[in-house]
Amino acid sequence: MFQALHSGSLTPKGEDRLRNVLPSDENAQRAIFLSNEFAGDRGATLLDGQLYPRAGERMALLEHAFHGHQVEIFLALKNLGSFIPKLLMSLPEAERAAVIDNTDLSCLSWIGMIDDIRDLAPNVKITLWCNEDTPFIWGDIIRAIADLPDDTPINKEFDLLLSLLTDEGKQKAADLTQPDSNLTRGEVTDALALILTENAHPDKIEEELDLAGWNSDIVDAFSELYEQDIDRLETTTGVRFLRP
Repeated sequence: MFQALHSGSLTPKGEDRLRNVLPSDENAQRAIFLSNEFAGDRGATLLDGQLYPRAGERMALLEHAFHGHQVEIFLALKNLGSFIPKLLMSLPEAERAAVIDNTDLSCLSWIGMIDDIRDLAPNVKITLWCNEDTPFIWGDIIRAIADLPDDTPINKEFDLLLSLLTDEGKQKAADLTQPDSNLTRGEVTDALALILTENAHPDKIEEELDLAGWNSDIVDAFSELYEQDIDRLETTTGVRFLRP
């Protein structure tokens, strides 16, 4: 349906077909769809000097097709210092060169994508989080997506975090996250962050940015801009931001 939308060939019959993916059970309260291309496919991730410039159109299509239902989108954001080189290196060489030649990479921001969704699909609820925080808030993400109460227990809630640790770190984290722990949630998060710092598998948390000219100074500059984007999005109307 998204491809038909962008090619101008989407028909009312196509929208009907899209609506038919909703569950027919009258007792169903929520339908969850999973895709890494809701905001845009890989080839359209970076176009016209913007990240995911088609995200707003896509959410507007869903809002229209599912009228009468509340549409929500859940997105993890990532530091552009690592996201951009990974994206560029995944493109064919000619396409990568064209993007670099025609795009001011220093001006890229997540703000434009979110503003487009809010402008074109104003009734779509937006939930965001930093991908870097995912191991610490996996349970919160699942609860948010499933619309579960904040105190709902999630099976294997910290397995993602444990997968990044050495055996020693796994034992420390497992002891820390026992149901009978007397620590507050904030104390658990702080302790887990320290355990990850001291007991992480380097090959599981470090990324190689194999793009000519992309150095630590550029990553640091994007990191600062990323924090500014997050600070702004956390106070943006209509946006829920999940934090540890």
